[in-house]
Amino acid sequence: MPHRDDALPQTTFSYFFREAARRMWVSKRTSFVAVAMIAISLFIVGAFLLVAENLGRAVAQAGGKSRVNIYLTTDATPQQIAAVDSWLAAHGEFAGRRFVSKEVALTRFRQYFANLSDVVGQLDENPFPASFECEIAPAVAQSPAFAQQAKELRAIPGIDEVQFDWEWVEKLKKLINLVNLAGIIAGGVLAIAAAFTIANVIRLTMLLYREEIDIMRLVGATERMIRGPFLIEGILQGFIGAVAAIALLFAAFAAGRHFLAPHYSLLWSFLFNGFLPWRKLLPLLAGGTLAGYLGSWLSVRESGEEEPLSS
Repeated sequence: MPHRDDALPQTTFSYFFREAARRMWVSKRTSFVAVAMIAISLFIVGAFLLVAENLGRAVAQAGGKSRVNIYLTTDATPQQIAAVDSWLAAHGEFAGRRFVSKEVALTRFRQYFANLSDVVGQLDENPFPASFECEIAPAVAQSPAFAQQAKELRAIPGIDEVQFDWEWVEKLKKLINLVNLAGIIAGGVLAIAAAFTIANVIRLTMLLYREEIDIMRLVGATERMIRGPFLIEGILQGFIGAVAAIALLFAAFAAGRHFLAPHYSLLWSFLFNGFLPWRKLLPLLAGGTLAGYLGSWLSVRESGEEEPLSS
């Protein structure tokens, strides 16, 4: 066993890992508590990140597109529909239009909300109005002239409502920022709690091994040799907790994608579009490992200030 604090051979690090793994196995219950705390905290953070990621993908898909939905009244006459179509054709910004009949609108609803199709089928008549969908260039959509044209459009007989897709995109961006902020706050609080849990677990482990530690000090072992396995133990607990959190998150995502998607198509497109990319999984792994290291560091630092561990 080395008696110097300057350099540690490779065999010393392997000793740290072996000893840390052994102590985690001996103290399975307390180690499980520490790993579970890390896993729960990172699972919650990952859930927020996953929701924000998929909402962000929806915004990215809508980016570069500006659609105006012109909904007609349910009792709009063919003459009124023709008049609206003529007005749109006469204005270049609205020329790229597509007419959506009541039947097509009903078919879309049944595709997006398959679980509600039976309810709609019980109605005496089709409740969905016909509409025009117009693709507008983003630069044109934000101009004052376009706002004036939209005002004129709303005044045409037979038009019930005019909606702009970019309005919900802006709201969705605000929601993404809110989800990210909530995830950071919740994750920070839980990570601190997890770090203190690991600190208490390492502290308990050091008390259990206090006689062995005292003997190591008597034979000349350095503090680095004594504290090394406990630091590695905290790092391992944090890393294992992070891996468990990612595995649970993926399992929950896969289950939701399998069981919810066939019945909630709209929910599928927004929340189950894809899993987290590796660029966001790596910070979760790093965060769990860092929390484990900080917890173990706090514990061994306190033990160093309270030497010896036994009376």
